Amino acid sequence: MASSAEAFSVKILEACEAGETFVKEFYSTVDRRRNLLSGFYSDTSFMVWNGHTHTGSANISNFYQSLPTSEHEVTSFDCQPLNDGRDQTQVLVTCSGQVLFDTPTEGVAGMGGASNFGSNPTNFHQSFILVKHPEYWKIDSDCFRFQEL
Repeated sequence: MASSAEAFSVKILEACEAGETFVKEFYSTVDRRRNLLSGFYSDTSFMVWNGHTHTGSANISNFYQSLPTSEHEVTSFDCQPLNDGRDQTQVLVTCSGQVLFDTPTEGVAGMGGASNFGSNPTNFHQSFILVKHPEYWKIDSDCFRFQEL
């Protein structure tokens, strides 16, 4: 039987592998294939995007599809296993980087204005809680915030 330290080491490794794969796939999908985003979320998922809340995979996907075309550059990310006191495997993924939108963002809730498009990338921070299902991971919680100076 593995010690609790060995078991936790396995959870850390699993979190790192899942997180790295997730970060690559998620931001690629946001930037290039938004129509597939609903597959990352469940019907009970929630997202807070610059203070605006969206719940459920369909609503979250529709919100992302309403945004201008984007290009994310993730400059750092971290992944940590969470212990929720149950047997459900969860991972906290935190990301920082810059996002560039190709058109003005006035009128889009939580987007700010003209500083968030064109040649002016905006710093962002995004945190996710991923929940492991038998053969895939789903986003349970997604919190995005611009980091304007």
